[in-house]
Amino acid sequence: MRKIYSMDKEWKFHMGDIPVSLNVSHQESYLASKAGGARGAASYSFNDMDWEDVDVPHDWSVYTDFDKENMLSQGYKKRGIGWYRKTFYLDKELDGKQLLLVFEGVSTACTVYFNGSVAGRNYSGYTEFTVDISDRAYFGTKPNVLSVRVDADAFEGWWYEGAGIYRHVNLIVKEPLHIAHNGIFAKPSHEGGGRWKISAVAEVENSAYENSEFELVNAIVYDRKEICSQKSSGFIAGDSVKTLEQELFLQDPLLWDLDNPNLYTLESRLYVNGKLADLVKTDFGCRTIKFDAEKGFFLNGKNVKIKGTCNHQDHAGVGVAVPDSIQEYRIRRLKEMGCNAYRCSHGNPAKEILDACDRYGMLVLDENRNFESSPEVLEQVRTMVKRDRNHPCVIMYSLFNEEPLQSSPEGRKMLLKMSSTLKKLDDTRPMLGAMNGGVLEEDGTATAMDVTGINYNISVYDDFHKMYPNQPLIGSENNSAFSTRGCYETDYEKHVTDNYDEQKAAWGQGIRETWEAVAKRDFVSGIFVWTGFDYRGEPTPFEWPSISTQFGIMDTCGIAKDAFYFHKACWTDEPMIHILPHWNWEKGKKVRVMTVTNCDEAEIFLNGKSLGRKPSNIFTQCEWLVDYEAGILSAKGYKNGECVAFAEVKTSKKPVALKIVPDRNYILADGVDTIPVNICAVDEDGTIVPDASNFIKFKAHGDCRVIGVGNGDPNCHEADYLPERSLFAGWCQCLLQSNPNAKTVKLEVDSDGLSGASFEFEVRRPEKEIAYIYSVKKVEIDGWKMSVSPYAEKPDYKLKLADNDMNSFEPVKFGNSFQKNFTSGYMLYKTAFNFPESGDYILEFQKLNADEAEIYLDDECIYSRYSSFSERVDIPVTENMRGRKEITVLLKANRWEAFSGISGGVSIRL
Repeated sequence: MRKIYSMDKEWKFHMGDIPVSLNVSHQESYLASKAGGARGAASYSFNDMDWEDVDVPHDWSVYTDFDKENMLSQGYKKRGIGWYRKTFYLDKELDGKQLLLVFEGVSTACTVYFNGSVAGRNYSGYTEFTVDISDRAYFGTKPNVLSVRVDADAFEGWWYEGAGIYRHVNLIVKEPLHIAHNGIFAKPSHEGGGRWKISAVAEVENSAYENSEFELVNAIVYDRKEICSQKSSGFIAGDSVKTLEQELFLQDPLLWDLDNPNLYTLESRLYVNGKLADLVKTDFGCRTIKFDAEKGFFLNGKNVKIKGTCNHQDHAGVGVAVPDSIQEYRIRRLKEMGCNAYRCSHGNPAKEILDACDRYGMLVLDENRNFESSPEVLEQVRTMVKRDRNHPCVIMYSLFNEEPLQSSPEGRKMLLKMSSTLKKLDDTRPMLGAMNGGVLEEDGTATAMDVTGINYNISVYDDFHKMYPNQPLIGSENNSAFSTRGCYETDYEKHVTDNYDEQKAAWGQGIRETWEAVAKRDFVSGIFVWTGFDYRGEPTPFEWPSISTQFGIMDTCGIAKDAFYFHKACWTDEPMIHILPHWNWEKGKKVRVMTVTNCDEAEIFLNGKSLGRKPSNIFTQCEWLVDYEAGILSAKGYKNGECVAFAEVKTSKKPVALKIVPDRNYILADGVDTIPVNICAVDEDGTIVPDASNFIKFKAHGDCRVIGVGNGDPNCHEADYLPERSLFAGWCQCLLQSNPNAKTVKLEVDSDGLSGASFEFEVRRPEKEIAYIYSVKKVEIDGWKMSVSPYAEKPDYKLKLADNDMNSFEPVKFGNSFQKNFTSGYMLYKTAFNFPESGDYILEFQKLNADEAEIYLDDECIYSRYSSFSERVDIPVTENMRGRKEITVLLKANRWEAFSGISGGVSIRL
């Protein structure tokens, strides 16, 4: 049966490359050319004891300083090259099974080494990739070593991309005959009336070399009850893949839609000789989608205007290594605003984002990072489609964004090739590209798409529709409006912009301007606003010392700017009203006051006195110029003359205390659940102080830790990883993560001159336990050579081989039993190793079996024994054993045992 193990825990990490000398001996070059012969940090026996301990997901760029000399687009953060290593055991029971490592995201180009051999390479930080380690794995007491070199200088974008193994790594263990990775496609189609056909496509893979028969059962399950099933029998040749398709039918299923995102599960069960060999559970949804050139988008036959946002993948405090629960939090925040669609800008997202969109009823424009028709990029397209095609939330695929070749014949040919690759795997969803020009060019890509994506240029909508009346279109990227949370007066010297929906890029439009253009044109399917959240890098319209963009509707913490309410007014029907700005100003100042509402009229009051009631609509909103007076500024929204919405802002006094505002009051004890916890300062009356900037210190008590902090300030250079942060415009945030098997979780916050606060969270057991493969805190010493045959007489341990002598000694690896043991005479074993320069370590021989034993480091004997024995030998590493040493082991055959030699491994451990 299939088992999935998390490889996320207990990696070793080194920032920077590990140079390997090119001036090597003939012996070294000979051995390095062999399987398992990787050198340097990729080698099986590399000493990583003094490397940093980290868990993945991990973004090392978070831990570097901001530096003006670093790339603006990447948020002035250093990227560079880094190494990861993980040493671990695999149970003997896994021998003979398929062992598939799945890297869900590594930024950016990486090489994966397994037990000293190159096992895989990947060149896109957004694409999942797999490494089959079945043939090279060790089982039992011989550890395995996984090494990953990551080159993050190889950037793919013009925004913050982070650096490192920033998504999950899993080990999937399967029987030799199994369902292939991402090998299930549950393909619903509406046949009319209430009848739905579910085409269940399965790739059955046989990694054994013998032919086999099997039985495949697909069953549809809802609410843990099986509704229907189909069974097929088949034959598969050894070392091959076979595709089968079955048809299942549902009558009047519950549909997946925006308000009721109902999910069914396809259980694919594979039997071999009557025994269940594999089981894959695939969630899917029954829904129809249609893009009409005149009327826009339809979901389940209902016309729906797409109200989307574009989003990069970083979050305050953790960079791109975003915990799963924070992904869910971000989707939920967008949903609360009235957003119904999410564009994965500009690359294949973490699968947890799609899982959350499935659950919350959020439409998705899935996106590939690279625009090429090369074999490598076509494989990236295949990976995206096969991984994501079962998600009902995914309604479109985007194959490029703002490409220079987008309006050229060459670009058209490339797009057609990529589209053909996509359609072979999924013909149920339209494909587009996001164009920032050339949309009217007949020979370009615009009409080679199923839906044409237009970035920003709302003035071309009518011309495009007139020229291509049968071509659906959508605003694939819109607005590029700026705002700094809590700012109401633009100051370009301070790099801050106001929140009145007036600041925008030269190519952009305001929130209301764009929505009016789209709302009044049925043929425009909708928009994707740039962006839902601020993100690090690309700090338009500024440069240093700004380190984050200001495009977001929310800041990097997910704390709402006033843009949140402009969109909520446009995108929701439930009556609402919001008032801006805050109400802390100098006496006598004339303050620009605006209401944001979806009501027919708005009225504001200052300390109970009406300052006027005005007609309102979502495209204009109402404004007043008010002489500031401390107190309460309130607003009422009216529909049909009746007050249906209310909001107010209050003048605060000086801050006296801190207040903790967690996203929720419970946490799961699984070691990964993470809660965003917002902090603000309040005055003596409990009123939030909107302009507070106090410095906050966080303390995690019990079984938890603070993994990152932020405050949404696009100009703040405080460290993301330290448990401290300044308030910005009254707020900051920490990310609190549980420890495995947590019992108590409590957060305490303090600030000089203010009363602190604390919050104890309810700790809940997770519904599903995570099975981890933990690391071994040792370095296995490899590269051994032993004399081809025993010596009759005791040899000189100083015996040196000629550099060109490849045959007097032979390579030997020590594992779970003797390998190349001997029965008489003497045997020499030799290798070299870099011993730790400091620290308390043990040189461990798991088992020596001999009549006599002498162990030398260079010319110094560090161990000797002249009586028969068969046991483990531990030798403390002393100061004279530091650095690179040649290890020589001289053994005499044990007269009392059938075989003599080194059994098990040789290693350095704590």
